[in-house]
Amino acid sequence: MAVFLGSTETGSWNESLFNFTPLPWMYKFYYLKYLFIVLPGTLAGEWLIDHKNTNDDGVNSQRLLLIGLLCFVLIGMNVALLFSRILVLNLGVTAVLLIAIYYLVRAIAPANKLLKNCFCAGAYLLLLGLFFEAYEGGIHKDPSTYSHYFVTAGLSFFMLIGFYGLQLSKAGSRVVHFLALNGRNAMVAYVAGSLLLLPLLHLTGAIKLLDSMRGSVWSGFLRGVLFTGMVSLVTVFFTKRKWFWRT
Repeated sequence: MAVFLGSTETGSWNESLFNFTPLPWMYKFYYLKYLFIVLPGTLAGEWLIDHKNTNDDGVNSQRLLLIGLLCFVLIGMNVALLFSRILVLNLGVTAVLLIAIYYLVRAIAPANKLLKNCFCAGAYLLLLGLFFEAYEGGIHKDPSTYSHYFVTAGLSFFMLIGFYGLQLSKAGSRVVHFLALNGRNAMVAYVAGSLLLLPLLHLTGAIKLLDSMRGSVWSGFLRGVLFTGMVSLVTVFFTKRKWFWRT
């Protein structure tokens, strides 16, 4: 009671009130940093809903497919060059690709607000993240940095544009549909590897074969592709049978 009402021992009521310390989770800013991902994702969802009833027949499919391919190149270059710590080259390549994508988007944007909005948001967040890269010791996830949040959020918008362009081709539409089946059951995709596949691999002894692929870069890459593919197939199996895991 003395904390809130004050007493002769603790001083006046006002002094005691300002000495009150709330629980740490109520004001710890670290948890609020996830809003740098959540809020852009919410915007993307709103734009997709608004675009749902838009007719894309008038859009130049070849130009849009080219935009999508450039977006995938932009993502790949940022991942590779940031990992290799070739920062100046990465900034230059990113600037050139953004300019090229901008001029292609500008020709389509009047008839396609989704494309314009995603490009503007993606370019702003990506460049902001690259400028924050030198802060907090460089981009890394654990502990997470501002650069990590902004760069990943920005690249996500370009991934969305890339899939949007990719679905215009026959083969690309199948890939996008397969990935969409995984996205509809995200919790299963998240836990299928650790809670289902790894125990089965250990029980059958197949984990030894998978671990033997760690010898080189390319075999390690193939190992990741195989494991991720198995997780995706399990997720699609559940999704097609409408067995969803919601949180």
